[in-house]
Amino acid sequence: MNQPQHIELGRPARPGQLILERRYNLARELIPDLSQVGSMLDLGCGNGAQTIYFASSVRKLVGVDVVPIESSEANVGTKAFDFIKSDAGNLPFGRQSFDLVTAFEVLEHFPDDQLALKEVSRILKFSGRCLFSVPNKWWLFESHGATVPGLNWLPWNRIPLVGWLPDALHRQIARARIYTMKKAIGLAENAGLKVVSCGYITAPLDVLPEGFVRRIFRGTLFKGDSTKIPFFAVNLFVLCQKEG
Repeated sequence: MNQPQHIELGRPARPGQLILERRYNLARELIPDLSQVGSMLDLGCGNGAQTIYFASSVRKLVGVDVVPIESSEANVGTKAFDFIKSDAGNLPFGRQSFDLVTAFEVLEHFPDDQLALKEVSRILKFSGRCLFSVPNKWWLFESHGATVPGLNWLPWNRIPLVGWLPDALHRQIARARIYTMKKAIGLAENAGLKVVSCGYITAPLDVLPEGFVRRIFRGTLFKGDSTKIPFFAVNLFVLCQKEG
């Protein structure tokens, strides 16, 4: 079983954080015809801060989360898209309902990540695409926090190299799953989706205070939306497609 013992609901990125812009930039790069997308679902939309980026690009936009958007911290409201409260394992949509599904930092929090992606496959139209991102195992810090006696005092609970531990041990202390590229690709393929592209999202360093240090790192080692160096990536992404 690949579920961490202490799995928790995620906290969505706040408006203005760089990670939102990087994900959207990657979506536009990977999906050049984004403006032609008829219907899109943002799974695990949280406060809607990421969802709203797509409001001017697609014709129909729906956000889904297990927590009502009005209860989410720093929520952006739902004027730009429809919101539906639902569990990812039983989405209230018929087969072949959407052209595009995004799921940014969601699957690692769901009790059964494979079931969630199979639901995504079910509601995708033929030739429809899914773009998801999950925590990268090879990032230098545990991005979702972990329960490690004696080390939980560290700022933001970002304990170095926890993600590098063997999976069996990581599951005992982590608050969310973590993925290698091979594991993420396998998740998509097991859901019946064909992987079109994959890569690593450069760490945005949003947890660092605004100032000189953050500007220097963002302008050098952590410049650009994607990276080929796994150690510089907080997340990895997979673009996949449902074939007829």
